[in-house]
Amino acid sequence: MRAVAVSVWIFINLVFFGMCGYIYLLWSQYWHYISRRQQQEQAQVKVDNRPLVDYYQSSEQEQTLMEILHLQREAMRVQTTKDYRRRSRPRFRGHGGHKFSSNCHNCDEATAKRLSAFKNRLIIRLRSVLHDESNVFKSKQDNPYNVQYHGLQRSSNIPRDQLLCRLREILPSVPTITGKEPAFSDRPLEYAVPNRPLLGPQERFSSCAIVSNAGALNSSGLGRIIDSHELVLRFNHAPTKGFEDDVGKKTTIRILNSQVVSRAQFQFLKSDMYSGIKILVWDPCNYTSTLEQWRDKPDFDVFTPYVKHRELRPDTNIHLVNPKSLWTLWDFIQSHTPVRIRRNPPSSGFLGLALLLPHCDKVRLFEYIPSVRLTPHCHYFDSGIDTSCTFGVWHPLAAEKLLTLNLNQEDDYTTFQTGYVTVSGYSTINC
Repeated sequence: MRAVAVSVWIFINLVFFGMCGYIYLLWSQYWHYISRRQQQEQAQVKVDNRPLVDYYQSSEQEQTLMEILHLQREAMRVQTTKDYRRRSRPRFRGHGGHKFSSNCHNCDEATAKRLSAFKNRLIIRLRSVLHDESNVFKSKQDNPYNVQYHGLQRSSNIPRDQLLCRLREILPSVPTITGKEPAFSDRPLEYAVPNRPLLGPQERFSSCAIVSNAGALNSSGLGRIIDSHELVLRFNHAPTKGFEDDVGKKTTIRILNSQVVSRAQFQFLKSDMYSGIKILVWDPCNYTSTLEQWRDKPDFDVFTPYVKHRELRPDTNIHLVNPKSLWTLWDFIQSHTPVRIRRNPPSSGFLGLALLLPHCDKVRLFEYIPSVRLTPHCHYFDSGIDTSCTFGVWHPLAAEKLLTLNLNQEDDYTTFQTGYVTVSGYSTINC
């Protein structure tokens, strides 16, 4: 019996120390993996944070750039192979590497290579921004709107029409505040909202233009093309006077964020820029807020200047976005991005796309996707330098732009040389 007891005691100790050793091995491997991932992300940021500006403006730089791009692509290919060995599938499903084929129709070989290189570099940069934003250590505290997303996260690499059908299903139109909601009954806003909608259900346009504020529009010569569209949408306080050759002069709708409406420096109540057109104003609420909670605590006070503007300029058709729709749009972006995106509302540009898709056969976005004219200047109308205007620092711009590239119908020459993408309206697709 004594021998049996000793044998059982030895066996139990062997099992115990074996389990401890196994747990220690798993734990050490996990932290080695975390350390490698952090080193890779830091190395990627060092490569990808160099400004993607003016690479193709000088022929003397082109050979050097092609060599750099070749080395980067090779490095990405090698690293991707290693990642495949460690993981069962890449984070961006549907693309084994970072090289994308060119679809530049009627281009000579040199132009096709130049645009293909630019496209690859741009997508690498956008994905680098996405990976950086999805870092759980960085994004853990960056959640000012208390976003609690529990839905799917999947690839956007699906057919264009299917992607548009999914957007139409969850957001067939962008709802606006009617003033009849219980949150605004017996308040000045109830009587201020126009009787006519911003865009009626039956209003249809064959072509619509969304004009970004990007610095790349300078010297673009796109004004005539922009003005040829039936509807032209612009943003915030972006002027047309003095820039007609590059951005056109027609304005049908302006989308304004709540800072432009509430801050005196933008002269919302005085400037003629905000009269005689359709205006859509947006202000974000918390992810789970009710209209009553938003009414009592908006990001910026949009209600007071809105009512005053209606009193001063009653002929202007101006509406407020229902803030819940901003998060519906955000949910769509997150559900078609395989990594965590920035937990702030979508940009005015993506909101403008959602607004026009139900009413336009084709929507063209000018310099929303950067062309080879990409510049560090934030806006075409000022000299401020800020590359975050292109790649995002507050809005989930990188995810938005990758989605828009998937929706794009144009070839590489139109997208990256001319400077616009085209997205089909809901009326042209079969769901």
